[in-house]
Amino acid sequence: MSLKQVAKCGMAYALVAAMSVSLLTGCGNSKKDKKTDANKENTKPVPEVVTGNDLSYDGYTEVWKDEFDGDSLNRDDWNVELHNPGWVNEELQAYVDSEENIYIKDGVLCLNPVKDGDKYTSGRVNTQGKHDFKYGLFEAVAKVPEGMGYLPAFWLMPTDENLYGQWPKCGEIDAMEVMGQETNTLHGTIHYGEPHNQSQGTYESKGASFSEAFHTFSVEWEPDKITWYVDGIKYHEESDWFTAVKGDGEVTYPAPFDQPFYMILNLAVGGSWVGYPDETTSFENNPFMIDSVKVYRKDDSYYQEKEDSAVKPVKNVEVREPDENGNYLLNADFSTGIKAAKDWILHLESDGKDSTAEVADNQIVITPSKEGSVFYSVQLKQEGIPLFTGAEYEVKFEACATEDRTIVLDVEGPDNGWIRYYEDTPYDITTEMKEYSFTFTMEEDSDMNSSLEFNLGAQGSVAPVTIRNVSLKQVGGEATGGSGKKVRANGNYIYNGAFQEGDKRLGFWDIPETAADKVYVTNVNNDRRLVITADDSVSEVSPITISQSELPMVDGKYALSFNAGCEEGSGIVKMTVGKESFTDSVDSDKDKAYEHKFAYAAGDGDTVTISITAPGTYYIDNVFLGEDALVKNGSFNAGMAGFTQYTYDSAKSEYTVDSLSEDNAFAVTIYDTGTEDWHVQLFQDGVNLEQGKTYRLTFDAKSTMDRGIKCALQHNGSQDDVWDAYHTPISAELTSEYQTFTTEFTMEAATDPVARLDFSLGKIKTQITENHSIFIDNIVLEEI
Repeated sequence: MSLKQVAKCGMAYALVAAMSVSLLTGCGNSKKDKKTDANKENTKPVPEVVTGNDLSYDGYTEVWKDEFDGDSLNRDDWNVELHNPGWVNEELQAYVDSEENIYIKDGVLCLNPVKDGDKYTSGRVNTQGKHDFKYGLFEAVAKVPEGMGYLPAFWLMPTDENLYGQWPKCGEIDAMEVMGQETNTLHGTIHYGEPHNQSQGTYESKGASFSEAFHTFSVEWEPDKITWYVDGIKYHEESDWFTAVKGDGEVTYPAPFDQPFYMILNLAVGGSWVGYPDETTSFENNPFMIDSVKVYRKDDSYYQEKEDSAVKPVKNVEVREPDENGNYLLNADFSTGIKAAKDWILHLESDGKDSTAEVADNQIVITPSKEGSVFYSVQLKQEGIPLFTGAEYEVKFEACATEDRTIVLDVEGPDNGWIRYYEDTPYDITTEMKEYSFTFTMEEDSDMNSSLEFNLGAQGSVAPVTIRNVSLKQVGGEATGGSGKKVRANGNYIYNGAFQEGDKRLGFWDIPETAADKVYVTNVNNDRRLVITADDSVSEVSPITISQSELPMVDGKYALSFNAGCEEGSGIVKMTVGKESFTDSVDSDKDKAYEHKFAYAAGDGDTVTISITAPGTYYIDNVFLGEDALVKNGSFNAGMAGFTQYTYDSAKSEYTVDSLSEDNAFAVTIYDTGTEDWHVQLFQDGVNLEQGKTYRLTFDAKSTMDRGIKCALQHNGSQDDVWDAYHTPISAELTSEYQTFTTEFTMEAATDPVARLDFSLGKIKTQITENHSIFIDNIVLEEI
């Protein structure tokens, strides 16, 4: 069982392009050519790049470069990455360390694609651990290969991907990507956040395409702004981004783009975005060619000052009101045509770009030019629809087609990683005009910019579809807006216990005005700790105190933990939760951990307080208040806190914590299990298993159809792709009635404080495409 790395940890879904430059003859791709040329005088051509004047080098100093003047790749500067086919994005190539795929000729680095039967190899190199930079101007002079299914890229990833969490939370900067079948179009992007979000720009070359000539691709990364250029011409700029773990708060801006990144050059062959090679794709003398890579930076003081003053742009969100009939859709009867910027949008992918839409007689007729390769190749949508947490909505529409066919509807959040509020659902449309409807409840946080989408692509038909009388109304539920504190996704009842959220990284903490100049958070090399400076006036009767109230605690057993130290070598830290108080003597070890366990009952108070009662400079970090249990929130009384539900692209499911028909149980409706057991999962990370100890794991589960699932405690392979189970996995055969499943095991492996509890709900024996629901509850892991 494993959660495969399906996130890109790299490549984008963005769009951008460039201008012309003079042509440089192609690199040969035979070993014989390279050996012959190695004995010749270096006759490296210098691309005569046409430059614009948008990019200024004032204040910049060149801090590193590689112009590839040697006979082979300099391994002191570059790492060669090795990856199997399908590692990310369903790509075809294996990345290998081969002179056939990675070589230098005439002062140009060539990443060469090779096809051998139905197998593909290519090259990917990076500077991680050798040349990592925080902020700067990054440039590559390069020429791309032409051919369906090629995706060359110059991009940046964080050196420590765990600082904010794995992709996309860690952030990604794509300086350039060009599809091999569209080599006059350049793509530049940043990826960030959870849910996944991105900002992207496009540029169309007006002269020689990016496969015909060398161009200079640049990205200027500053604390409060990232700007993309091609040949000195600016084509995209972004200042608005964030990072967060879903269910937690946002890390203080400019995270995640406030940490060291390294550079990557690679040539992908095929993939879920670019598509796949066809009979027109040439693998002869067709490499990704890089003439140089350069990095420029300004003084550290310049970047530090900008980082300290960086403020995230404030969005002015206008909440749309429903009309007099309660309909949240604009121009719902198509009486005013299509106004793309204001109501309906006809979105077309490249394989459906010639499709048309005509409005007449209060209805719209969409005529696809091609079937398209994805269901959203031809799409009618309306964005800007407000959906409120807890509210139930109904969508109605009338539709027909010139022949019986299928369309797919969904409601999603384009600003929230395209999360589905109503799952992609097929509707069979006939030649007779009929009314269709569906209802859904907004389970996620309120979204003021959701999107209703009609998808006509990849359904085996190009028959025109007529749509009219569309409505989206609230029909029930209570629109709570998601107000009130909830348990954090990691099981913490305290907000911002790591001191990296909100204004000055002190979000959610109440700090008296008298202590404002005595409390701050460090930020040296991304090391954030609360600092409280107490002078000689501080004592037990006159402490410095900060607090946080409205903790969402319920009756139960809890554990409070934190790290603390005192610069002077000794001091006193007092922690209070409700009516329980704990006093610790701390020393100079800032990372020393302290823990206290206690029972809590309603009425004990909902405030946590940190008090300093003696003079000194105190450092406090990682304040965590959670259940005193090895598996957190196994009752699901705190919603999904501590748990993550995962669905791979080829599978389909939607989940909730059912509190209506169940006593707070995890409930997942599965439409397609996918083709592997890990394609649908429920898991919790951070389970502490100690070597030599014996444990009992139990849980209750049922299903609306008889089927099997698997459950195990395992190594978390997010970093090393090792997912070994620490015991024989539970193979649970589910029926329509709850059953209790259990196993006992001794931890033979080395102590693992961050093990994963994993429920594999995908294909166990056979793939299931029949809709069914699985319920899981009362998960308990205890030491015996």
